[in-house]
Amino acid sequence: MTKIAWITDSMANFSQEEAARLGVDIVPIQLIVDGNGYSETNLSLDDLHRYMIDQKKEAKTSQPIFGDFIARYERLKEEGYDCAIAVHCSNGLSSTAKNSKAAAEAADFKVYAIDSHAALEAQQELVRIGKAAEQDGKSVEEIVALLEAWRDKKNFFMIIGNMETMRRGGRVSSGEMFLANILNIKPIITLDETGKVIPFKKARSLKKAYAEMVGELERRHAENGVKDNRVFVQTALAPKMQDDLVALIESKLPEIEIVRTRFCPSIAVHAGFETVGVLWLNA
Repeated sequence: MTKIAWITDSMANFSQEEAARLGVDIVPIQLIVDGNGYSETNLSLDDLHRYMIDQKKEAKTSQPIFGDFIARYERLKEEGYDCAIAVHCSNGLSSTAKNSKAAAEAADFKVYAIDSHAALEAQQELVRIGKAAEQDGKSVEEIVALLEAWRDKKNFFMIIGNMETMRRGGRVSSGEMFLANILNIKPIITLDETGKVIPFKKARSLKKAYAEMVGELERRHAENGVKDNRVFVQTALAPKMQDDLVALIESKLPEIEIVRTRFCPSIAVHAGFETVGVLWLNA
């Protein structure tokens, strides 16, 4: 029987407890704050907020340390694993999947590096689906094909709450930020079929932005269903926004189970702390 190791990165936002229960190894994204490096798994959202907002330090994200990637794969080979399945965040967000492949080649270890075309709970769900398939006795090739089919079922919408953070990261211009602020525009982003961040809508208030996202959830729920009848509602550090979005979903789709989660720090670096999103997989 093939001995498979499971790898993902910290953009999946697994808790340490669930990662341990599933038997999945987490490769941390790196955060650079005021020139100092931090592992994403060791930096809380509250600490990041203190650095970026209270102390006004610049922050950016970086890929996992390449040497650590190689060492991880060399260790797995020494431990007798035949291969690894690595479910990584979208190449539209980071080059982690590409670096994972390169590190596997350098370590001379067989790794099936899968671009999840997503991050967060969508990335988590792929790992759970893959682990269940492994327990059912599926081959590595069957598991990889299954994950590549499921990754195209993701749905994600997020309100950008802080345009200043986006401006600092070069994702919007100062003029765009100025217009958004004076017009109270709330940009909503989504992910395309390859996992690249693209604009979805520009709403003139938070209330209208919530309505746009929930309206899309209703439409897609009617067309495709929702896996496990469950959606994830995430925030960075804006619980009131999360409460309001949850309340609207509950009023429109009371049969849906809603799981409240927090974004990982790397999302907050690029989108700000006053953010809220909704994510689910089609059934």
